[in-house]
Amino acid sequence: MWQNLKKFVDFNHPGSALLLSLFILTSIVVVAFSGASGVLSNVKISGAVTRSFRAYFAAEAGAERLLFEVRHNEYDLGVYSGNNIFSDTLSNAATYRVDYKSFAPTIFSSVGSFDKVRRSVEISF
Repeated sequence: MWQNLKKFVDFNHPGSALLLSLFILTSIVVVAFSGASGVLSNVKISGAVTRSFRAYFAAEAGAERLLFEVRHNEYDLGVYSGNNIFSDTLSNAATYRVDYKSFAPTIFSSVGSFDKVRRSVEISF
């Protein structure tokens, strides 16, 4: 292998070492940038997953509030003041909104939102 390299680069000419080091450094930079690109995309994906979890658990919080209101505060499911039953903002800046969807069977939808990500959960009685 080194014999082929010696034929390609004649070390007796001035500037041949500079040319060889330039090829090696270019290769190193290309490998480093491709690795950094992979790491950056993984960081973006993990941030999206975190936002999705917060939105999902906000939707779950809305569903749990609906169940609590029905079981403990005798919330009348037959009386609705519009489509939006209730909504709230949680301490982590996520929000939820519980909506009435249909009557037979009675279906509610809880939509959680966090940083432009929305997840929903349906509850039926």
